[in-house]
Amino acid sequence: LVGSEMCIRDSMTPLHFAFVACNRNAARFREDPSFIYRCENMAAALQTAGHQASLFHLSQFPLNQRFDAVVFHRPRQSVRFALTLLLLKRHRHCVLAADLDDLVFDQTFAEFSPGVVNGLVSLATTRKNFLAHRRALARVDLLTVSTDPLAKHVRVLFPAAQIVIVPNAVPLAWQKNETDAVAIHKEPVITYFPGTRSHDRDFALIAAPLTEFLNKHPEARLQVTGPLNFALQARPGQILQRDKVSFENYPTLFHDSWVNLAPLESTPFNWSKSALKVLEAGYWGIPTVCSSTSDTERFAGAGAQPAETLEDWLAQLEALLDPDYYLDVTDKLRERTLQVADVRSFASRLVQAVLEARERKG
Repeated sequence: LVGSEMCIRDSMTPLHFAFVACNRNAARFREDPSFIYRCENMAAALQTAGHQASLFHLSQFPLNQRFDAVVFHRPRQSVRFALTLLLLKRHRHCVLAADLDDLVFDQTFAEFSPGVVNGLVSLATTRKNFLAHRRALARVDLLTVSTDPLAKHVRVLFPAAQIVIVPNAVPLAWQKNETDAVAIHKEPVITYFPGTRSHDRDFALIAAPLTEFLNKHPEARLQVTGPLNFALQARPGQILQRDKVSFENYPTLFHDSWVNLAPLESTPFNWSKSALKVLEAGYWGIPTVCSSTSDTERFAGAGAQPAETLEDWLAQLEALLDPDYYLDVTDKLRERTLQVADVRSFASRLVQAVLEARERKG
């Protein structure tokens, strides 16, 4: 950690970054988990390394202030965005970047968007939104993405673009509280955190093996936190569902967890997703039985327990009931998670990409 931090600090004169939210809810942009991971967490790491970093919503961006790099989070083409770019481009050395953590820019794959798949948004509206994102990406100097599959999708659309993979990482704010101990697990409490209303189909994939496990082990419980439409046949008291909590209180949900779940339907959208659920649980000492994606492979040996078939899901849960095996999987899991998801090393990568983009601009 110290080495990666020094790499940033020693590289050059401190830079001033601006991270800009482009979502529609300007009043609550700091509450968006995606912005927290992609921008707020990165800003904290950059500040730790001696750089400056500011957070704004596009509607409140200070056009009279100078920055070395401006990173737009999930930008979409609009009059305000175009005007902001026009004014920023007056400053020749300011690097303009767009950050993406989901496949929301290629209309070819709009039908696989969770909003469409779960009947929350029309296909026509989704295609329109994807086109707006794509047009915004064409106007910046640098594209940062969270996973390798996303980088490949971007490369198809923008073959000449400078693209850098900046994976999601453990929030630096979590690491500052050294007194937070990893929980000691006594009861088999299975947790699932859908987060948004778009995971009904994902969870339905594992309904059968999960039902079988709960019926076979009456001491086991399922705790769902967040919006989810589901129905499992289990004993009274075995299933608990409660409302979503704020990101600030999110870590408390892992205190009682034994094993976390992260099922994903096999779609191009989901293949491109970051393994956030594995990352989050792993930092708190909890293994996650998960669908296999490119990013879950990053956590092989660091909390990810991949399951390809329905039989795999049941087998993974059964195996983790063995205390010796569970201890082996969770031993020093926090440290192993940080080894592959350290935001300070990714901040160094971002700084280097900005310097390279500046050279390309001339």
